[in-house]
Amino acid sequence: MNRSIIVSLVWISLILVTSPLLAQTAAEEIPFDSVPNFLKMPPGMYLGENAGVAVNSMGHIFVYTRSGAPGHIIAPQAAQLFEFAPDGSFIRELGQNLYSKAWAHAVRIDDEDNIWLVDNGSDMIVKLSPEGQVLLVLGRRRESVASTEVRPPVEPNEPTPPARDTAFNEPTDITWDPEGNIFISDGYKNMSVAKLDKYGNWIKRIGKGNGAERGDGPGEFNNPHGIAADAEGNIYVADRGNRRVEVFDSDLNFLRHITIDIPAPPDATITGGYSTEMVPFKPGAPWAVCITPGPNQVLFVADAYPGRVYKLSLDGTVLGYFGINGKQPKQFNWIHAMACPSENEVLVAELLTWRVQKLLLKPTGMVTSSR
Repeated sequence: MNRSIIVSLVWISLILVTSPLLAQTAAEEIPFDSVPNFLKMPPGMYLGENAGVAVNSMGHIFVYTRSGAPGHIIAPQAAQLFEFAPDGSFIRELGQNLYSKAWAHAVRIDDEDNIWLVDNGSDMIVKLSPEGQVLLVLGRRRESVASTEVRPPVEPNEPTPPARDTAFNEPTDITWDPEGNIFISDGYKNMSVAKLDKYGNWIKRIGKGNGAERGDGPGEFNNPHGIAADAEGNIYVADRGNRRVEVFDSDLNFLRHITIDIPAPPDATITGGYSTEMVPFKPGAPWAVCITPGPNQVLFVADAYPGRVYKLSLDGTVLGYFGINGKQPKQFNWIHAMACPSENEVLVAELLTWRVQKLLLKPTGMVTSSR
């Protein structure tokens, strides 16, 4: 064979192996099942928009749901926390009168099975013991003076005030490094990530202008909507408005970006009257992230359009994906949170369908389409 042809073939092979974009477009769909009617609510009790889901060391499932408030949706309390057994049977409701519960956004479980609630209505993060006792309070809810609303009215064009240490402005999620340091995505208004020590003492905040400003550079954010940590203490931030996952070390030094570039199928649909021209509704824009336990950790990322879950190695290589937008089992309607207790088991909390699906992946038999 001509030597120049051999050299060209070698270069093409190297490009195919090393190009992240080509590797992503070559990723295959992962076959999976959804456990039918998994969570069982007691008679007369219902889930609402499910904002958070988490699993503790015993396999118990916690769901933080937007429900429980009469009247206007922004009311004194639009959140409930439920616990379920590993088989999906109902155990109890926790924190019925908790002052921080206003507008559910995330629930997470730490290594000691403590329960952490992130509420972007009250601007608070609360740590509960496994028994439901309050152990730590972060942030402060605005006073409900002469108003039934969570926060006073804001003029449409009024600028967001500067971010302040120890205070949050619509936080979205929480995670921890191996030393127990706390990392909070302060996502809707402060556009930042905060770090505190395990006792709740403030350490630092990163973001453009130290927060409250949208940015698209390294260490800047446009709606950091979720956060997770790996076993080495690296922090993965779902930077939804920039359609990327930003990765930092445990001192919040920037490491790299992860971007998912798999086009939507031609028949994909979008729900809720939104447009795919909006960045949060573009393929790969991360709404939720979770990382499996060790020793071989993988990252799961979910988008709202076309409504898929992506399985990635921690370096950002897409290993596979599954799902499509819809309201039937094995379809997804705005995944807002995920829990991934193992590489082949994922729980997804959805907003628009008022449900949590338990998904069982079957990675040994890859298929070209799961529909």
